Amino acid sequence: MRVALFTDTYLPDVNGVVTSIELLRKELEKHGHDAYVVCTYPGVMKIKQEGKIIRLPGIEVKQLYGYALASPIHYLFIDDLKKLNFDIIHVHTEFGVGIFAGIVAKQLHIPLVRTYHTTYEDYTHYINFTHLESVDKLAKKAIVLLSKIYGDACMELIAPSFKTRDLLIKYGIKTPISVIPTGIELNHFQKANTSLSRIKEIRESCHIKDDERMVLYVGRIAQEKSLSLIIETFVEVKKRGLKLKLVIVGAGPQLTELEKMVKDLDIEEYITFIGKVPFAEVPAYYHSADAFISASTSETQGMTYIEALASGLLVFARHDEVIEDIVKDNENGFLFNDHEDLLAKFEYYLKLDDATIKSMIAKSEKVNEIYDADLFGEKIIALYEKAIKEYAQNFTISKVRLKNDYVILDLKNNDAEDEKVYVDLDRYYAMGLRKQERLTYRQYDEIKQKEKTILAYRAALKVLANRDYTVKEMYDYLNKHYELPIGELNAIIDRLSDKGLLDDYRYATDKLAIYDKALYSKQKIIYTLKKAGVPLKIIDNLLIQQDNSDSELAKAKEVAEKYRNQIKGKSLRMKKQLIIKKLLREGYSMDTANEVLNVLSFRDETFEEKDILRKEAYKAKTRFARKYSGSNLRNRIYHALVSKGFDIDAVYAILNEMEWDDEKD
Repeated sequence: MRVALFTDTYLPDVNGVVTSIELLRKELEKHGHDAYVVCTYPGVMKIKQEGKIIRLPGIEVKQLYGYALASPIHYLFIDDLKKLNFDIIHVHTEFGVGIFAGIVAKQLHIPLVRTYHTTYEDYTHYINFTHLESVDKLAKKAIVLLSKIYGDACMELIAPSFKTRDLLIKYGIKTPISVIPTGIELNHFQKANTSLSRIKEIRESCHIKDDERMVLYVGRIAQEKSLSLIIETFVEVKKRGLKLKLVIVGAGPQLTELEKMVKDLDIEEYITFIGKVPFAEVPAYYHSADAFISASTSETQGMTYIEALASGLLVFARHDEVIEDIVKDNENGFLFNDHEDLLAKFEYYLKLDDATIKSMIAKSEKVNEIYDADLFGEKIIALYEKAIKEYAQNFTISKVRLKNDYVILDLKNNDAEDEKVYVDLDRYYAMGLRKQERLTYRQYDEIKQKEKTILAYRAALKVLANRDYTVKEMYDYLNKHYELPIGELNAIIDRLSDKGLLDDYRYATDKLAIYDKALYSKQKIIYTLKKAGVPLKIIDNLLIQQDNSDSELAKAKEVAEKYRNQIKGKSLRMKKQLIIKKLLREGYSMDTANEVLNVLSFRDETFEEKDILRKEAYKAKTRFARKYSGSNLRNRIYHALVSKGFDIDAVYAILNEMEWDDEKD
């Protein structure tokens, strides 16, 4: 593989990020891969290349330990990078060079992975010069947003610790996150590599006497490292006459401030500042010390703790999630929270004999094995291979069709059939999708998960074009045809409602007019609207507005008159009973039904009653005569007429006036 490592900081800088990158570069070369480093240098003119080290011009930021932040725009250099035929880009920064790496990856269609080295929330004081809480909150929100944008713009994201991974998950990053602790070259930190004379020289230069123990800090001298907590503790160390000295190796924006602090506290004889030393000389300082110390809680991994343990030192560390599996209290080091804790740990440590200390140091061997450089390199290479393989399976957007509320993408893929997918307009722009751009499998999955929502929304628009729906009816429709989470369903309903396409009040108002014309009773209106899902509050409000008993009676009367004309061959009494039943079925009350009978005129039915009875009697005779005769025939006719509500005496009278053939029983 040909790998490009993009970073804003690199040798001769000395810090955890540089250590990680340089180790990775060596491991890649050792495994037969070509590793290039694209970094920065303080300058404004031209790009420098020293073998496989490419340096972009940048502006030195003294507050950030002399980092040179480069412009993310170097379009003319992209063609030169293209000639190097990189298989993968590994970004180690979120700014300057890191942004440029994203541009290169996109332009050259190269898979990009990222390591999140720094918890930037711990560094907001560098831009919050006024120390205002509101500014700090805004800065932290911006960090979360930027971390999410950059994190989701790569194939794989590497976290050096579970603490960092959990933080990234909290940010809402969807990219797969692999926890791969940065390894160290264990052999580089073996004490045998430093001569006794060199150790003696260092200890003497730091004013460490034979009966005193040297505690070492290595790293950046900055506010987030909380070195002031350690320094202030040495005021009490001096008062108590403890045989302990502090040596600080490193440089940074707080160095001058802390040097003055030591002088003001009058503890210069207990604390020595060495300043910045070459990376190759750092192990010698570890080997010269008796213990290592750090009060930082801003570490993403804590490389210096691991280097110290590999160098055979006990470690004083402030409680922090990142070191839970590295430093064990009273086993291979000492954990503290504040000045009192630290002072107590110092006193306990100074009472330990050499045999006990040696036993504690031995317990670090298993910890060291986890951070072996070979293991680190193998894990990174495996992740590269995975990213390259998945990137090769990505889709290409061959066609883009813009609709009102969504976009249709035509996708092409070498390993699969061409496909058409739907994506909402906001997501399309947020994901930065364009024609001929590549679509990762992760992006594809994200779109497919949301595609059902778009299809459901389109279907909803289609059915609403034919007729109105209540909110409940639309929920029922979507639930029946699409399996969507309730949140997605709610989003569709809200969207349709915002557009005025779903409106229960309008629906009920329109239906009420229709139901009035259809002569629905008040109860039937309530039942029908409730069944459709109209809230009872809306129904009550509309009915109150039109509450009119005369209207209810008028509708009931009209229903009764229409139905009366449909009733044939029934007595007046039966007709009235059927009218009442009809009105009750339609939801009208018994009182209303009785009132209707009182206001309806049945004059014609009264005059026609006898003629109807005679007609029904002859019809029954014709029907039953085919099968019955004599008394059986008369009984059948009698029961048929009585069942239709005719008066018994009237029935007998009709039967008596009818002519009957002589019959034999």
